[in-house]
Amino acid sequence: MLWAAKNKNWLYKLVKSNGKWIPDTTWSATGKQITFTGGSGQPDSEGLTVGANGHIYVTSERDNANNTVPKDTILEFDPSATGSTLTPVHQWDMTSQFPQLNTGDKDDANLGFEGVGYVPDSWLTAGGWVDPLTGAAYNPANYPLHGSGLYFAGLEWDGSLHVYGLNSDGTFITFGTVATGKAGVMDVTYDAGTQRIVATCDNTCGETHTFMKVNSSGAIVPDVTYTNPSVMPTDNLEGFAIAPTSTCVNGSREAVWSDDGIYGFGSGTTSYGHALYSGTFPC
Repeated sequence: MLWAAKNKNWLYKLVKSNGKWIPDTTWSATGKQITFTGGSGQPDSEGLTVGANGHIYVTSERDNANNTVPKDTILEFDPSATGSTLTPVHQWDMTSQFPQLNTGDKDDANLGFEGVGYVPDSWLTAGGWVDPLTGAAYNPANYPLHGSGLYFAGLEWDGSLHVYGLNSDGTFITFGTVATGKAGVMDVTYDAGTQRIVATCDNTCGETHTFMKVNSSGAIVPDVTYTNPSVMPTDNLEGFAIAPTSTCVNGSREAVWSDDGIYGFGSGTTSYGHALYSGTFPC
């Protein structure tokens, strides 16, 4: 099963059928629209992650109903909610942290949160991550409302990761930033198989995936960078996911890429819509 976001306020639950990913008709054959709190607006839904509670956390960099103004938010949705439209269980708004995006230009407003990854506390503590707020080893108990992990949001503007604790009362904790070493970031995921955070960049960086670790000093730093298979196009490939190791067959597991409205391997134009690409990653 695969969750996908379409960046004009849609969510899809996808399942495999005859080797292809298709909408899960038991959830919605056409996807579900999402809104901001109160049922308003059109989130520019660029990335998502699944939290420990099974809810879907979506990043939005703008309200597409007012797309010259940034609205860098993380929205929490309960996928078990009924109906064709989902409204957030919680909404955390970090827009004020990025004044450089608020120029009145829609292109600048479009350089905000592109992706988000849930990273479990267990990985952060096992690696000895140093909490930037205390200067000591990260202790999750210091933040009793944040759940069991932190959220790493990728900022397209400069390729940095912004680390947050999302509290159950609607507030949030800012733990600072992590440098990916790349000019941009379009997706963020945590891969339990490699025990790494993965920061993906599209053709802005030559189609790269930077795997990040906690180093001996307790900082999160780049470890190794991979590029896409040479047969793939060099386009706005802005989504990336790796299957869990429990799915490994003959030493490999599936990797999936998504593009941002390009046209796959065939000839055509951007009006052809979106494409998914499937490959493998070592176990």
